[in-house]
Amino acid sequence: MATGPRVVIIGAGIVGCALAEEITARGWTDVTVVEQGPLFATGGSTSHAPGLVFQTNPSKTMTEFAAYTVRKYSDLTLDGAWCFRQVGGLELATTPERLLDLSRRQGWATSWGVEGRLVDPAECVRLAPLVDRSRILGGYHVPSDGLAKAVRAAEAQARLAIGRGARFLGGQAVTAIETDHGRVRAV
Repeated sequence: MATGPRVVIIGAGIVGCALAEEITARGWTDVTVVEQGPLFATGGSTSHAPGLVFQTNPSKTMTEFAAYTVRKYSDLTLDGAWCFRQVGGLELATTPERLLDLSRRQGWATSWGVEGRLVDPAECVRLAPLVDRSRILGGYHVPSDGLAKAVRAAEAQARLAIGRGARFLGGQAVTAIETDHGRVRAV
């Protein structure tokens, strides 16, 4: 007979909140998230993240994670404020080697199902007018990349999880994890 929650997630940053939202969306309700600091405030790793979401990666799995994040966060809001803005991503090449690397990235994108294209210097300047055309050889553009507000996205996902029964406890430092035969028994 269980005396505590079925699932305990340590950390209420972007990963902990996303995990709580995902598992409660799949029907788990006995979920508790513990955070050593205040909930949904700056201070942890999430608040230091630049928020850039680039989907192209040599790893198909990482590309799929990023593409899923873009789809999920595109509709996510917190009190009417956006959590993700699809502004597009533009990587620039100033050397022939970097241009070759961008060509490889475009190949990965095509292989993994992300829409990305190589662009000439003129198109780079059209997309980002502050770029010095004389210094670049070309670029790689992914229109669906964007900017995430990580702390805002974390709280928005936490609210969804809370609405499905999850509990979030701030100011709760984890001092030990007890296991028995390879299973966590207490946090």
